[in-house]
Amino acid sequence: MDTLFHNTNDAVIVMDELGVIMHWNPKAEIIFGWSATEAIGCYFHNICLPDHNCEPYLKMIKQSSQGQLVSETMEIVAQRKNLAEFEINLGISHAAINGKTFLIGFAIDITERNQVRDKLDKQKEFYENILNCIPTDIAVFDANHKYIFVNPKAIENEELRKYIIGKDDFEYAEYRNRDDSVAKLRREQFLEIKKSAKEIRWEDSIKDPNGHTITHLRRLFPVFNEKREISMVIGFGIDITERKLLEEKQTAILNQLSSQNTQLVDFCNIVSHNLRAPLVNMAMLANFIEQSTDEDEKKLLISKLNPVINNLHNTFNELVESIQIRQDHEISSEDILLEDCLQRALGGLELEISACGGVIEKNFYDAVSINFPSKYLHSIFQNLVGNALKYKSPVRTPLIRLESKREGDSIILSVSDNGLGIDLVKHKDSIFKIGKVFHRHPNAKGIGLFMTKTQVDAMGGRIWAESTPDQGSTFFIEFKKQKI
Repeated sequence: MDTLFHNTNDAVIVMDELGVIMHWNPKAEIIFGWSATEAIGCYFHNICLPDHNCEPYLKMIKQSSQGQLVSETMEIVAQRKNLAEFEINLGISHAAINGKTFLIGFAIDITERNQVRDKLDKQKEFYENILNCIPTDIAVFDANHKYIFVNPKAIENEELRKYIIGKDDFEYAEYRNRDDSVAKLRREQFLEIKKSAKEIRWEDSIKDPNGHTITHLRRLFPVFNEKREISMVIGFGIDITERKLLEEKQTAILNQLSSQNTQLVDFCNIVSHNLRAPLVNMAMLANFIEQSTDEDEKKLLISKLNPVINNLHNTFNELVESIQIRQDHEISSEDILLEDCLQRALGGLELEISACGGVIEKNFYDAVSINFPSKYLHSIFQNLVGNALKYKSPVRTPLIRLESKREGDSIILSVSDNGLGIDLVKHKDSIFKIGKVFHRHPNAKGIGLFMTKTQVDAMGGRIWAESTPDQGSTFFIEFKKQKI
């Protein structure tokens, strides 16, 4: 069975009932580009499916968790490690072994098969259009790119239609006293179709008598003789001027929607991640208050609720503000004192720091402030310090050092700890990927480092890490274009 798993021509993926990869065979490595080391422990849809195409797969997984799925197969668009999209046939089978539920997936790359099918469909569509609905602009060329036919929709003037027969676009441009740039483009396309012997398409634009730009989508189809030599080329063009104008408007709208969606996703991630710490603190304090029988102790515990509530309130207000869509779609930066922002973040982590006796050391003397979005910097501090506390060593008191240094017009912020560390040899390429976790912890979600990198990247910065397992980690963030 193990030999079959490794030598099969199909990608074989074994997952738990939630879709987390447990086994990943060599063919899966080839098809998707992820090594077994990288893939195991990740959700299949996070690394192998584009975000816009996850819904059918997630529906299948949900059916499996509800016991409704026995076996299912679908054609779906997947993506490789380099984010290139391609089509696969994905089969999922539900299996129960020793009381545990497993999903066994089989994936086949069907790109070439579909490309052949698409080519045949295009040829069929072409001939149907010729027979049933002749395009508005059609011309036929011989093997030397001389016109042998042109319809009235392509050239309205009958005299010009007669003149062009037996001539090429250069002669026509000279006769009409036009620039020959369009003729050069069309000659290049014609030579390309002779070289490739395949249908090609392109866009060209010319000025009408009123000076307006008219854009056509043009296509060329080779016609072969019995020796498989090109005997003629059929071309037609469609006026897409209005469509191009609509596309420009649609692009503007899509850019606006993309900006809004980015802010919304950012908001959701930060809400789910950054509000967790103060809520945990509130829950712990409420539990202590409920269990305490000493009135003075209760009052003390109640007094500790106010900073946590205030921190939660401030964080929530900043998050609400972060999704306000401005006309320029830009996130505004401001001059922020590192000390002030850090203290506000530490306020939300007070109980965790106190519980483990953590020590925080800071040195912001070389660069006391940066120009950066306040909510992002607060989130970065909370994530990096929170992770240092979460993944502390069981044999050492947590020691967290924060330092800022100025290098040219950049400021380098470093956050070091003496915790569990990360095996960068194993996780170097995935340390900042969403959903990646490196240690067992009940609250590990694999979102914090992803969010931090996203925020740094969004502002044109850079983040990287140095780490040694069982010794600790240091994260560096470069804030570029800072005031000197």
